[in-house]
Amino acid sequence: MLPGGQINPDLLRIEPKALAFIKSIYKQKKVLAAICHAPWLLIETGLIKGKKVTSYKSIKTDVINAGGKWEDSEVVTDQGLITSRNPGDLEAFSTKIIEEIREGKHAQRAA
Repeated sequence: MLPGGQINPDLLRIEPKALAFIKSIYKQKKVLAAICHAPWLLIETGLIKGKKVTSYKSIKTDVINAGGKWEDSEVVTDQGLITSRNPGDLEAFSTKIIEEIREGKHAQRAA
C-alpha cells in the first residue's frame, strides 16, 4: 500500500529506490494500492497510463495528463491496481484490498 497525504508521496516520487520498488511489486503481479495523493507515485513510475483510477480531486489533472482514466468513485480497481480518493473511503478501500489479496496474483496484468 502506497502512503497518501500530500508530503509522503511527494517526497517518495523523487526517490529512485522507492520507484523501483513500486515497479517491482507491480511486475510481480502483486496487489498495489494507492490512496489520496499516492497516485503521484504511480504517475512517476508510468504505471498509471491506460488504467482506471481515482485519487484526491486536486491531482485529477495530473492523473489524466499521465494517461490515467480518472473516476470520482470511492474505490477503483484495474488489473490489481487499487486506488481510493481519501480517508473517508477507507472502509471500501480496505475491503477491496482484502478481496484482491485473496484473489492472488493478477495474471491478466500487463507488465
